Amino acid sequence: MNSNLIYGKHVVFELLKKHQNMVKEIWVKDLKILNEFDLKKTKIKVNVVSENKLDQLLETQTQHQGIIAQIKDFNYTPFNELISDLNKKEKSLVLILDQIHDSYNFGAIIRSCSLLNVDGIIILDKKQVQVNSTVLKTSSGSAFDIKICKTNNLNNAIKILKNNNFWIYATNLNQNSTDMTKIDFANKTAVIIGNEQKGVSELLTKNSDFNIYVPSNKNIDSFNASVACSIICFWIANYLNKLS
Repeated sequence: MNSNLIYGKHVVFELLKKHQNMVKEIWVKDLKILNEFDLKKTKIKVNVVSENKLDQLLETQTQHQGIIAQIKDFNYTPFNELISDLNKKEKSLVLILDQIHDSYNFGAIIRSCSLLNVDGIIILDKKQVQVNSTVLKTSSGSAFDIKICKTNNLNNAIKILKNNNFWIYATNLNQNSTDMTKIDFANKTAVIIGNEQKGVSELLTKNSDFNIYVPSNKNIDSFNASVACSIICFWIANYLNKLS
């Protein structure tokens, strides 16, 4: 499937409402689906096609709800632009993802970060799932509402954040970890969420200021990456009064 194809009424409608300039072409089974949008004055090409054609476009048996859209390539925010933006704010919360591989996890993380007023997400340019159609659908299009940066070296990114007054908190469950509810988070906070299987790498852990964990009843080993991210980001965003 073309990685620039998204589908389903909710995610396509969200893009048409908030980021119409990112949509290149639309395929619909019935034009009535687009009744609430005036696309005549836009450069978006609209095609009325059969259900079979929609199925062929996706190349998989997927519930497209009668609408598919092709979007432009996702524009990542340059890292130096994010740093410049963060320096203008008294309080900032940044998320660093250490090799998240699952598109659904990444999309859910982006959606939570957008809802919780996280200022930016930093990912690796390889060994990490990128913003693709599954990520966009899972995030309900909110990937376009938050700054997402790529870097070839997360450790260097951490050093730059530290040089710009950030404190780094790695999510780890080890003997050096502190319950996140016991932490006085800095006004400039960056949180590292680790890989679904391996967690945060040893090097990033070593160069972090604190190890933190989400308290639980410990009947299971750990939270899913996207769930942990949501809990931690909510706690810190609320602590920094970013939700009011």
